[in-house]
Amino acid sequence: MSNYLIELSVTHVAMILAYWFFLRKERQYAKMRFYLIASTLLALTIPLLKLPKLLFNSKEPIDAVPMEAIALDAMSIAPAADRSTWSYDLLIWVYIAISVFFLLKFLSGVFYLIWLERKSSYEKFNDLYIRKVRNIRGSFTFFNWIFLSDAIVDKDRQDYEVILKHEKAHASLGHTYDVMFFELFKVCFWWLPTAWFIIKEIKKIHEYQADAYALKSYNVDRYSSILISSTLKTNGLSLASSFHDGLILKRLKAMKQQAKKISPWKLGVLSALCASLIIVFACSEETKDDSLAKSQTQGDIFTAVERQPEFEGGIDAFNRYIMNEIKYPLSARQTGVEGRVDVQFVVGKDGLLSEVKAIKGIGADCDEEAVRVLQNAPRFKPGSQNGKPVRVRMVVPITFKLDEGRTNPDNSTQGIIVIEQVESRNEKFKVDANYANGEWSGTIYDEEGEGLPGANIVVGGTAIGTKSDLGGTFKLKANESEDIYVSFIGYETVRLKGK
Repeated sequence: MSNYLIELSVTHVAMILAYWFFLRKERQYAKMRFYLIASTLLALTIPLLKLPKLLFNSKEPIDAVPMEAIALDAMSIAPAADRSTWSYDLLIWVYIAISVFFLLKFLSGVFYLIWLERKSSYEKFNDLYIRKVRNIRGSFTFFNWIFLSDAIVDKDRQDYEVILKHEKAHASLGHTYDVMFFELFKVCFWWLPTAWFIIKEIKKIHEYQADAYALKSYNVDRYSSILISSTLKTNGLSLASSFHDGLILKRLKAMKQQAKKISPWKLGVLSALCASLIIVFACSEETKDDSLAKSQTQGDIFTAVERQPEFEGGIDAFNRYIMNEIKYPLSARQTGVEGRVDVQFVVGKDGLLSEVKAIKGIGADCDEEAVRVLQNAPRFKPGSQNGKPVRVRMVVPITFKLDEGRTNPDNSTQGIIVIEQVESRNEKFKVDANYANGEWSGTIYDEEGEGLPGANIVVGGTAIGTKSDLGGTFKLKANESEDIYVSFIGYETVRLKGK
């Protein structure tokens, strides 16, 4: 989600800045309107595109190969690193709350216009049906509804017809659809400055277009005179388009300027910008996120993820469940069999356990009993990578131990079930790294001090990363405040803390 918002904001800001420099003072209003709509649609869709990789990218994808089992103790089902999420969750709730506020404001405007339509009186003038409303000023249009103040009553004057001509242009050109689209865009992305700018700009273009439409039937001087002499003020409805707009001086200036074709070089620059944004974001999407996407579609299984699966109720609840359910097999107690059984299982995206099997056992029905208990375990909270649920493989060590001093009525030795305390059974590696000039660089060594090739290095909270080369060295661009996670099959995950 965070990647989507970043790419959307960069794309939209870049395209609107291009509009500001190259198109803002043009007079080809239809093309300007099209560009604003198209640039916003592109900003919404480009981050979602996953096109074939076109350019060489020095960052190798993070391999999500199905890994062999790593013995992660059942009690060690916390995230791979100690990462607080309360602030992130709070930020999401604040984001949603502000978006809901703007949505309610938007809906209240729509319902008010519907209410005005219900209370208005219909009146026909030439080929137009007009909705006359009391206690409003001026005129405005919402979709095909043309509202007019009941204070405007002189049908014989030409200015009455001019006003309606202007409002008819708003309805015919579908200007309300533009405003509704950009208002909803602002509801979702209210923090984006260009979301506010584009609403003002599109309304200005609407007025220019409606003026141009009306000028096809009226003299410029006469039309300008009516616009200037009008004492009606805007009604302040943000979702409506109106003849009585506040941009009178700019509109008068625009009327007297002849429309010229947009220079081909400007169109070329804008086209190149669009192509560049698609290449940078859409065509590199496979490089940045291919491992995660392939993992989800092909069902690959992770062992080192940002957030490990968690049993409902926590560690103690999981411990109690096993202790209450598991039984020491009679055959094992009678034959004196004891030892540890390592049960491997996969926590699915839905939290259900599958592929449960004993990868290290002691026989005498102990392996089967341990597997049975895990197969019937309640649903877990699934693990996640980059904010998306993934399948995670885990191993639970369960120890069967005989209590030689106690016997059962059948003369068999009583047994004790031990669920081992927290311990990581991964090997440890060493990371010698530092941050400078916008990137992390360093070398990863195995337990014997040799360079470790193929280790995964990922920016926390993203799928952006690389892996170490044959000598164990790596480089990864990241913000100074971002944490870096280093993982490898059979090793503990290491976090490099940002500042």
